[in-house]
Amino acid sequence: MRTFPTSRIDALTDGIFAFAMTLLVLEIRLPAGLPIHDSADLIAHLKTLGSEYLAYVISFFVLAAQWRGNIELRRIEEVPQDVLGWSMVYLLFITSIPFSSSVVGHYGHLPPAAWLYAANLIAVAALSLRVRLAVIAPEHRAKARLGHVRTLFFIGTAVVSVLISLVAPGDAMYAYLLNFAGGPLAERLYGRES
Repeated sequence: MRTFPTSRIDALTDGIFAFAMTLLVLEIRLPAGLPIHDSADLIAHLKTLGSEYLAYVISFFVLAAQWRGNIELRRIEEVPQDVLGWSMVYLLFITSIPFSSSVVGHYGHLPPAAWLYAANLIAVAALSLRVRLAVIAPEHRAKARLGHVRTLFFIGTAVVSVLISLVAPGDAMYAYLLNFAGGPLAERLYGRES
């Protein structure tokens, strides 16, 4: 079976995460040519960027959590070809987060924007589980359960976001804030076993 050095996959992954995280902020901008005559005008226009900024913050922390999950427990030196393939699919969905974040930031008042964003994040989470299960060293599997619970909780918040979008699309992104409780909850439930 052909294998590939984990260090090369990690280098590519780090670069893609850094680039995707940087691209997120480029979507937050005031349109050129706005009539800004004083501080009040500027503040009024900055307030209109709230949904874009919320999408940026959530997406940034989603990417940060995914990156941390990738490096936290990996201890193997080489991965088989199928894991490399799954890693590339995972990175494909990572690179699409700036796009789905932009769509939900600009059109979050429409349910399909929330659905696109949720679908992107669910794909990222599911693929991260697939890849991480293959690259975690056997001695870290019990400890990895905590990360798996966090990831499943994250998928649940994406589903909650979709459900909220059916009745209040403009509020759907707030479901992702539940993830701040997911980490401590998972730690409380499963952290003692690690």
